[in-house]
Amino acid sequence: MNFNDFGIDSASLAGSLETRLAAAKRAGFTQIMISAADIVGHPQDTETAVQAIRNSGLRVTGLEALRDFEGLGGRMHEYKVDVAKSMLTLCDRIQSRLLMTEASSSTHADTDPEKIAKDLRKLAFLALPKGIRIAYKGLSWSRTAKDFIAAADIVGLADCPNLGLAIDVFDIIAAGVPVEDLDAIFTPRVFLVQLSDFMLQEVRSPEEEIMTAARFRVFPGEGAHSDILSKFVVKLEDNGYFGDYSFDVYNSDYLQMPPEEIALRARRAADWLGETVLRRTLPVPNMERLRLAGRH
Repeated sequence: MNFNDFGIDSASLAGSLETRLAAAKRAGFTQIMISAADIVGHPQDTETAVQAIRNSGLRVTGLEALRDFEGLGGRMHEYKVDVAKSMLTLCDRIQSRLLMTEASSSTHADTDPEKIAKDLRKLAFLALPKGIRIAYKGLSWSRTAKDFIAAADIVGLADCPNLGLAIDVFDIIAAGVPVEDLDAIFTPRVFLVQLSDFMLQEVRSPEEEIMTAARFRVFPGEGAHSDILSKFVVKLEDNGYFGDYSFDVYNSDYLQMPPEEIALRARRAADWLGETVLRRTLPVPNMERLRLAGRH
């Protein structure tokens, strides 16, 4: 495993879609998480955005995010199924093999796990012919799955091969979840791990957590929780996780800085995780020259 396991979220960078793709590429990333808004909000048209992504040379980590899908009934459910079909088509067009869906926060959502599992099973079946996996992410402010443990229970009930979990380490740190809780989930069901930190020593209210999550995240190694973040990543690896890591950093200040600068900060985070935390073998400048010199 190497640097290619790490990707950056396009929402971490300012500028046009093309500018953000180029900044990620120049920083050495080989994959990027794409928001549906990046595509449908392109100033030219959707096809231009799709071609920009496909021509960038970057693999799409996943498309985000289908929200408030599960637990609804009647016309609301039918409406959300139509939205899901559209997003799956978009996902396929950018050659992404993963769609992330966030646990519903709608006050109209049914909290019955069987109902939620049934809806997610339907979503997974819709994705199956396109070869797309669904990554279900628990949220602390959700009505249906407040954390990755609850999300894992629902995924287990749904029992679909292309339905798994997205784990956001920010949520785990903010909630003070023990590292050992990762032992309670079936690691092969984890399809995506999102990584970020924050500067506050603690979040003191649900409102503060939502605000920090949306506007004040920082890259791993930059925040106040490097130690616990490191332990979670190592625990995931020890438990057999071998999927992608995406730097899910939403920061209002970063959006006022050059995207090239922010992409390089993300690169330093990947190097720190790979070389220091996980001790992975990453490309080292002039390594071939040093190897050749050692033969003489």
